[in-house]
Amino acid sequence: MLSSFEHDPRFEHLYKHNDVFRQLTDEHKQLKREVEKLKKAVFLGPEMENRMHILKKQKLDIKDRLEAMLDEVPR
Repeated sequence: MLSSFEHDPRFEHLYKHNDVFRQLTDEHKQLKREVEKLKKAVFLGPEMENRMHILKKQKLDIKDRLEAMLDEVPR
């Protein structure tokens, strides 16, 4: 998901020079790890299913913010 635009030179520039972008990227990666961990569970109770839904929503929101920030940088 995030990796789809990590190869964009603008991504590298923002990651190196923009603290907010770097923080959001790192947060997105952490959320991705948490979702992957939950996906490996044999059974998810209602609370864990809700947790997964929340994590996925947060991840998508962050991705949208990162893409918007990328779009502000000229190619």
